[in-house]
Amino acid sequence: MTAENKKPKKFGMTDEELQTSSLVYSREAIEGKRILITGGGSGIGKATAWLFGRLGARVIIAGRKMDKLDAAAAIMREHGIDVTTKQLNIKDPDLIDVFYNELFEEFGGLDVLINNAGGQFPSPALDISPNGWKAVIDNNLNGTWFMMQAAAKRWRDQGAPGNIINMVTVIDKGMTDIAHTCAARAGVIYTSKTVAVEWAQYNIRINCVAPGIISSEGMEVYPPEAVEKFPMSNPMKRFGTAWDIAQACGYLATDASNFMTGEVMTLDGGGRYWGELWTYGKPDYFNAP
Repeated sequence: MTAENKKPKKFGMTDEELQTSSLVYSREAIEGKRILITGGGSGIGKATAWLFGRLGARVIIAGRKMDKLDAAAAIMREHGIDVTTKQLNIKDPDLIDVFYNELFEEFGGLDVLINNAGGQFPSPALDISPNGWKAVIDNNLNGTWFMMQAAAKRWRDQGAPGNIINMVTVIDKGMTDIAHTCAARAGVIYTSKTVAVEWAQYNIRINCVAPGIISSEGMEVYPPEAVEKFPMSNPMKRFGTAWDIAQACGYLATDASNFMTGEVMTLDGGGRYWGELWTYGKPDYFNAP
């Protein structure tokens, strides 16, 4: 264990925590499943890889930066986890096609796709540039769709069942200062609801997981003064953890959820019903009497 993994982290979980956090699923529910996780080198994706790996899955983590993926995988392998790293740009459908062809040839197929890759930056809506808007939409919406469709085509052609889990955002009442993300994630949610019906004939299930405020490396893109007030966004007055989200993915990946499709599983500490979240900082206007 490196010194970096031993020292406390302001946000996120150490590898030691990911290796020792309690599991609520039996190994037989997951063991042997082939599970692809995009954005698996850090944050929620990495925690999810640890969870499935500890349960005996054959985990594939994919992302743009191989150094990050390889660093995460090296520690997992030290603990006996079967993990493979793959470089992938989810915004390029041609590269995705090649990626899946190689993946299905190497592993003989795929059981679960977890679309976790994505990203955003906080900005008042009036200040988002056209390129900034397009970048977030392209990554969070288009990239997710390309991954979904390409996997579904192969499951259909193989006559094999499929299971897709999409990471989205709690958007019941919108979310200030990340309008681009809300637009993209709303698109993912309603695309998922639509194809859950279309693809049921192929025995393909699609569900979404919507995290609230989660203590992960992603918090570092937000202004510190805004992050300080994030716990006030829910009645529990605290952050969730990446492990909370990983456990939700665990449920959706098992047969326990076999009659569930087209749903959004929300884990936000009750934030939809109480509290407020300003990702860039609360304007003076809303502090006025």
